[in-house]
Amino acid sequence: MRKPLQSLILITTLFGVLLVGLFIGRNLTRSYVPLDQALNTQSQSSTTGDDSKDGKIDINTATVQQLTSLPGIGEVLAQRIIDYREEHGDFQSVDELLNVSGIGQSKLNNIKPRIKVVLQTEPT
Repeated sequence: MRKPLQSLILITTLFGVLLVGLFIGRNLTRSYVPLDQALNTQSQSSTTGDDSKDGKIDINTATVQQLTSLPGIGEVLAQRIIDYREEHGDFQSVDELLNVSGIGQSKLNNIKPRIKVVLQTEPT
């Protein structure tokens, strides 16, 4: 009778340790950002596309990597944005993104707070 009780206690203890380990591991990975990725993000913001004053991405100068940081924008859609920009010239407004295949009003509404259009002034 003692052996089954010891086995039950051992199994329960192991199960509890497993659950605690899963909980701790899950919480640790949520906030973990590799150092090289964090440093890369900082260096990108000081180059084209991201204005450090307001943190918004300028869609007229943004790279694929910067565009993919926007919600719902993957590499393919980011490349379509750049291709459209190269074919038609700089965006005149953020609403012009609706002309890019794959961007509808809902997606535009999701990214609008994080993007901007900076129009380049040509010297006279």
